[in-house]
Amino acid sequence: MRTLLFAVTMLVITLTSQAQEVVKLYHDDTMKDSITYQNKTSILVINRIDVDNYMKAMDSVLQIKCYSDVTAFRNIQFSHLNAQEVEQHFTTARAFLADSSHTGLQYSTDNFVQFWTEDENILLPYIEDMLSSLLQDGRIKVIDRATNKAVPQYTIFWEDVAGQGFKIYKLPSGKIIFRESNHYIEQYSGAGAAR
Repeated sequence: MRTLLFAVTMLVITLTSQAQEVVKLYHDDTMKDSITYQNKTSILVINRIDVDNYMKAMDSVLQIKCYSDVTAFRNIQFSHLNAQEVEQHFTTARAFLADSSHTGLQYSTDNFVQFWTEDENILLPYIEDMLSSLLQDGRIKVIDRATNKAVPQYTIFWEDVAGQGFKIYKLPSGKIIFRESNHYIEQYSGAGAAR
């Protein structure tokens, strides 16, 4: 019985250690204008160029699909929109980002934000949609709010929600930076589709 318990424990430890990945940050010399996203544990500094590139890529995808395929977005906030609403929201957000007078954008999860706003908060669903890929690539400067210091690396863990794999990004202290399952739609759809 002890042997079986020991074997199971070792299997769990092995699987747990394989279910995480350490991400070292990519040094970005192109960051001239940044966008700040703050939550309870950390401050994420995002290069505006990355947001511009994301919006350009989404513009191409959405135009090809005539704005009718909301599965282009992983963020749950887009799931209820029809094609006309997606086009209207995306066009407004893209125009806001293109305006050169809108610099030094800051977002905080402490504040309630309406989806259909016309100020800088119109970009928030798009930023949350792209956060996971930027974090996975190490393209975001992560500052631990407890120490106010940038972390040199962070860890990706995986969680299973209804048979779907979602990433959890954690600081070296173990505090959560970003949890995909709080924002992304697959957990509600069963098959990865938006509806």
